[in-house]
Amino acid sequence: MKKHLLFSLTLVAFIFLSACSEHKPVVNYQELRTSLISLNSSLSHSSTDDITVLPFTEGYLQLRHALLSSSLNEPDVMAHKELDYLRIQERYPERYLPWPSHIPVLKNVEGRVSAEELDLWLNFVITKLKEADESNIRLNRFERDAIIKQLEDSNIDAPSRSTLLTYLNDYKSRAMLGLHQLPNGKEWYQSKLNFYGAIQESPNKVLAMLSKIDEKNSKSIVLNTKPNTQQPYMLELLPANCQRISGLNWRDGFINVPSTVAKCTKAIEQHKALIVTLMAVDLGIHYQGWSQKQAFVALNSKLALNEQQAQQLIANIVYFPATIFAAYPHFLKP
Repeated sequence: MKKHLLFSLTLVAFIFLSACSEHKPVVNYQELRTSLISLNSSLSHSSTDDITVLPFTEGYLQLRHALLSSSLNEPDVMAHKELDYLRIQERYPERYLPWPSHIPVLKNVEGRVSAEELDLWLNFVITKLKEADESNIRLNRFERDAIIKQLEDSNIDAPSRSTLLTYLNDYKSRAMLGLHQLPNGKEWYQSKLNFYGAIQESPNKVLAMLSKIDEKNSKSIVLNTKPNTQQPYMLELLPANCQRISGLNWRDGFINVPSTVAKCTKAIEQHKALIVTLMAVDLGIHYQGWSQKQAFVALNSKLALNEQQAQQLIANIVYFPATIFAAYPHFLKP
């Protein structure tokens, strides 16, 4: 077993033994990051680590909580802010939707877990989706369709594959795409604005600020960088020579998005009009409850897009809420 996996398991045991103590186990940044990468190896197509647990199972949640509960021995303030952000995310509904639909989990785990383990996990997904439905927590249409496609494209030999397909084909997705429609969705979105954009004020005030900035940008913008659902589009806009700062969040590819963007101000200024438009659409989808059609109209009023580009941008905004706001502090500078 690899050293960082041993570290993860040792850390969990240590936290369990010290549960009654006021002192949290202290870890350095690299140890924590390496252990989180290992924990989330099934969510990364490039990982070669052993898979010890599959996403959002009880074992996964316990290990994640243990890691995030540790005390970080690290002078970088942004590293602590990211850890605090990840702790806050534990409160919200993501654990009830255990298959991050933009991640090709079946491909990632192929040949790395047994058929029996995968069959158990797919059954677990069905159980959690049913439990979530009872709490009014549902996949959106993008998420449902993406999981169906992965199941249809897969050759896995697991009885639960067809069971899950049948369930999803009859599944009623939530009407809107954003966090707005989920329980505590607005609060969840605000927590993301706080981290990525250092935004403490309400989204309505942010919209007012964006309107002032947008008044100066009346020309139609041509999209030169193709969006995808593999990483936040904000990172796609940065040139290769902008250093990617290490992070703790698997959703962002273990890149600290705010720290990275803060060091690439030239690229932010170059794409200012585009970024401001995407910020407004991000708020529309996740805070105001915009439909896909409303988002499409808003994008096309500012950007020179074909239908595929618009769909890809909307999907990226859906899968990476508020990440575009990593550029927001730059726009507030005099």
